[in-house]
Amino acid sequence: MKLFSLALGLTLAAAMPAVAQQPAGYQIDLDLEHATNDQVRVVIKTPPVKEAQATYVMPSVVPGSYSRKDYGRFVQNFLAFDRKGQKLKVRKEGSNLFIIDKAPNLARIEYSVDDTWDAKQDEGFIFQPGGTNFEAGQNFVLNHYGLYGYLEGYKMQPYQVTVAKPATLYGATSLTARRNSATQDVFTAASYVELADSPILYSRPDTASFSTGGARIAVSVVSETGTVKAEQVREIMRPMAEALTKFFGQMPVPKYHFLMYFPSFSSPLASKNGGYGAMEHSYSSVYFLPEVPGEDRLRSMVQEVASHEFLHMLAPLNIHSREIGEFDFRNPKMSQHLWLYEGVTEYIAQLVQVRGGLSTPAEFRQTMKQKIDKAAKHPDVSFTEMSRNILEAPYKDMYDNVYDKGALLGLLLDIRIQELSQGRQSLRDVLLALRQKYGPTRSFEDAQLIPEVVALTNPALQQFFDQYVIGNQPLPYAEYFDKIGWRFQATAQSTVKAFGQLGFSYDTEKKQFIAASTKADQNAFGLKEGDVILAVNGTTVDMSNAEKLLRPLVEPTTGDVVKVRFRSAGSSAPQERQAAPREFDVQIKNALEEVATPTPAQLQLRNQVLKPLG
Repeated sequence: MKLFSLALGLTLAAAMPAVAQQPAGYQIDLDLEHATNDQVRVVIKTPPVKEAQATYVMPSVVPGSYSRKDYGRFVQNFLAFDRKGQKLKVRKEGSNLFIIDKAPNLARIEYSVDDTWDAKQDEGFIFQPGGTNFEAGQNFVLNHYGLYGYLEGYKMQPYQVTVAKPATLYGATSLTARRNSATQDVFTAASYVELADSPILYSRPDTASFSTGGARIAVSVVSETGTVKAEQVREIMRPMAEALTKFFGQMPVPKYHFLMYFPSFSSPLASKNGGYGAMEHSYSSVYFLPEVPGEDRLRSMVQEVASHEFLHMLAPLNIHSREIGEFDFRNPKMSQHLWLYEGVTEYIAQLVQVRGGLSTPAEFRQTMKQKIDKAAKHPDVSFTEMSRNILEAPYKDMYDNVYDKGALLGLLLDIRIQELSQGRQSLRDVLLALRQKYGPTRSFEDAQLIPEVVALTNPALQQFFDQYVIGNQPLPYAEYFDKIGWRFQATAQSTVKAFGQLGFSYDTEKKQFIAASTKADQNAFGLKEGDVILAVNGTTVDMSNAEKLLRPLVEPTTGDVVKVRFRSAGSSAPQERQAAPREFDVQIKNALEEVATPTPAQLQLRNQVLKPLG
C-alpha cells in the first residue's frame, strides 16, 4: 500500500502546481555514474516537517555491530534548501547530527559522502562489511547507513532510492527493486530501519542461485583477480543451506542474498591487521574475505563464516528484543542478550554442520576446545551486564568472547535442556517456539526472555542462567561434558610429535611465507625469525599449497623426515636442511577428549545432542 501511494504521489506532483505538497517519505537520488575520488553525491527530497528545527541523523551504531561507527564523519558539504531553492541555515553537532533551521520550509538536502574502505585503518576504521566502497565504474558496496540517515522523528517514513549507475553494473540486494533502464534502478523500503537492513552490491554480474527449504538463495561475487566465482560459492553454500533445512524443517525466510567481496592479498583494500569476516542482515549478509586459492581452503573459510551469518535469520531477525526491533541509531540502547544473538547463533552454526554431516563429531569437539582456549583469555563477567555495556570499557574489549564463551554457553544450555527433558526437548525446540511467538515484526521485552525460556523448559534451568549468564561463575566444563561422555581437564600431560617451536606468517607485500614465533635453537631446522620458506620436500611453497605443506611442520602427524629449503634474511643463497619430528612431553591446557567407555546414559545424551541427522 505505501509503495503504491508513493508512486501515485509522484504522478500527481508532476501534474500539479509547484505549491502542491511533495509526496510523503524520502526520495533519494544517488549518483554512481559520476563518482570521483571515492565520493558519491546524495540528493534527498525530504518529507514535510512540523518542528521549527529538524535534526538529520547519521547513525552512530547500527544493528549487528557492537562498536561506534559515527558515519556522519564521512559526510561532506552538507546543504539544506527550501522549496524555492534557497539555502537554509545548518550547523553540525558532533559527528552525526545536522541541525536545520526553519525546518517547515525544508524541501531538499544535498551532500557528498566519502567511502569508508579507503579510510586509514586505525582504531576508528569501520569493519569493511559494515562500510562503503566506491570504486568508480568497477563496483560499489552500499551499506545505506554509510550514505544517508533520517530526520529525527521521521525514521519510519517510506524511502525510495533512485540510483544512476553505469550500464555494466548490476545491483544485487534483497530490497524491492525496479530496473527502469540499463542506467537506472529504483529501490523501495517501508522505513529507514528496513532500508538500512538491506545493503546493495553493485558490480559486473557474477551471480548464482538455488532453492532449498522454501527459500531462494542468491550469491553475488566480486573477486578482484577473478579467483573466486559465484558458482563456486553457490556449491559451497548449497550443502550448508540443505543442512539448515534438515535441522529446522524449513528455512526461516523466503529469500536470502550473499553479497561477497574477495580482495586479493596484495589489494590496497586488504585488511592491514588480517581481519576479515561478515556482517548479517535480515535477508542478506555482506562478506569481506581474502581470495584464497584452492577449493578446500575456500570452502573451509566461506563455510565457517557464512554458517554463522546465515543463522542470524533466526536471531535476531525472528527473535529479538525491543532494543533491536526499534533500534535507536542515534543513542543506541543495547540488549542484554548477546549470549543469544551471537553465542547461541555460533553454537547452532557449528551444530548444524556436525548434524548435517559437514563436519565430524571429533572436529566439533576440537572446535569447542579451541573456544575454551580463547574464552580463557577473558575474565569471567556477567554476560547480560557485558551485553548491556558492550559499547563501553572494559566490556568493548571483551566482544570477541561472544563467539567463544557465548557458543559454549549455548552448548551447555542445550545439554542441560535435553538432560532435564530426557531428550524430549532441545535448544533448537526452544528457538523454534520463540520464533513462532515473535517473528520479524514482534519484539520481546528484554527482561522477560530468560523467564520465558525457563517457562518453556524446566524451572531448574533458572539456576543455570543465574550462575552462568546473569552471574559470573566459571562455566562447569568438567561437570557438563561428563554428561555426554567427554573428559575435560584444565591441565593434562601428553606426548606430542613436533619439530620444536615453529610458526609461519605471510608477507603480503613480498608474497613470501616466513618463519615466525621461533629462534634457531628452538626448532629442528635451525630456522630464524623472518627466514623465507622456499620449498618443502622439493615442492615450491605458494598460496595454493601453503596449508598442505606448512601445516605438517607445525603439527606433524607422522615421524617422516622433512626437507625444508629456505633463505635467511640478508642472504641471497638458499639453504636446505632436513629433520624428523621428536616426541616431547607437554602440558596440555583445556584437554577435551571422549571417554574410552561411555555409559549408556552418556552415549544417549551425546547422540541426542550431536548425532548426525538421517
